[in-house]
Amino acid sequence: MRSFTMIITWKTVYCALLLALMGALGFGVSVQISWAGRVTAGSRTTFTCSSSCFPNCIYSWTFNGRTVNESAVTWTPDGQDVSVALQCIVLSPKTGISSSTTTIVEIWNPVSVRISPPNITPSLNKPLSLVCQDSASKDHQGLSDIVWYKDGQKVTLRENMRFLQNNLTLHFDSLLSSDAGFYQCEIYLQTSETRVYSMGFLLSFDPWNVTISGPDVVFPGRLSQFTCLSSCTLNVECTIRWQFRGGFPIGTYLSVNANHLKWIPSNPGTFQNFTCIAENNAAGRSAEDTKTVEVTGIPVSGSEALQLSGLSLLVFSFTQLLPAFQF
Repeated sequence: MRSFTMIITWKTVYCALLLALMGALGFGVSVQISWAGRVTAGSRTTFTCSSSCFPNCIYSWTFNGRTVNESAVTWTPDGQDVSVALQCIVLSPKTGISSSTTTIVEIWNPVSVRISPPNITPSLNKPLSLVCQDSASKDHQGLSDIVWYKDGQKVTLRENMRFLQNNLTLHFDSLLSSDAGFYQCEIYLQTSETRVYSMGFLLSFDPWNVTISGPDVVFPGRLSQFTCLSSCTLNVECTIRWQFRGGFPIGTYLSVNANHLKWIPSNPGTFQNFTCIAENNAAGRSAEDTKTVEVTGIPVSGSEALQLSGLSLLVFSFTQLLPAFQF
């Protein structure tokens, strides 16, 4: 009994020493970044870094090329970033060991450029207005000292252009082809005493055409390919996404990669709708095309489907598929 008691005692002492050494060496230190509410361009947000490091640990931050040596940092986004990586580093001066964590913060920008009248297509030799809006303010109160930019340069007024409503509106009496470009407005917010850049608006006159190429009739167990063709430049002027209106495609394989879609159906006697949407949220423009495909033929049994496709066709990557389509 004595030897048994002695063994337990030594084990207890050993575990205590091990835990003490782990704490001294900095093992097990957790670091967390926290803040309250939505991070908004033009509004101050305080980010706090906390950790289990003790005592007298040193905190530092790195973000947007800046370094701040505090446990908390207050930052006001200026609208030029849609997201930012915040890194907090915790250093134990006693051991010289550090631990860190990084979080990606999404930034909401209430300031935008909109066309007026809304929901119209800009046309050459027609009038148009671009309006600087702040959805966070009522009746645009608090907006002042508005500066307009085209393609990153300050707007220089020409004969067909003028400012209205204290520069809140950039009006074109008659649009010229040279007026096409990427427009932003910069405002001064009196509430936060800071300047904020708006989301941009792409002014373009070329209508977009979208069409889906591929077969109108497909067969169970056979791979069919569809491509979304658009007149806009992919990932430059527009992005592509797919919708499955009327139901998700039923089959043994489905792959969506940008403007390409591959599908092996399994149920004959059914119809499937594929909708391709080309859009540019900044410009407020979009175009789409829908293709209805008939599935005909003899249904494929489970063993035949496995023989045709293998296990790889029964499983597809949701990480690639989910961002590309909506139901």
